[in-house]
Amino acid sequence: MRTFPYAIAGVLAFALWCVAADKADEKKVEKSPHAEAIQLVMTTKQDEIQKADANDWWHDVKTREWKARRPFHPGVIDSTHMFEVTYRIDGQLAQSWMVDTRNKTVEVQKAKTAEGK
Repeated sequence: MRTFPYAIAGVLAFALWCVAADKADEKKVEKSPHAEAIQLVMTTKQDEIQKADANDWWHDVKTREWKARRPFHPGVIDSTHMFEVTYRIDGQLAQSWMVDTRNKTVEVQKAKTAEGK
């Protein structure tokens, strides 16, 4: 009867170890920095997006494209968090922004509307 509490403690310790080991094996999905830049524009500049897309976006069949790229390779100047985000409608540039995901800033780069092709 004296070994029963030790057996219970051993089983509980093993169960806790198994649960902890499973969580350690789970890999955290890293968020794409490019997607973060596009998301920052979409959440902070909705009024500019709507102005650039002056057409009826609920019913037209035009293609909308979002692209994000770094302006240059990281090096002497750290461009790790710098992105140029562009929004195109049917291949025509609608708007472009410079985004700094580290400081959460978004600045219009090329203020050109879809109407002013």
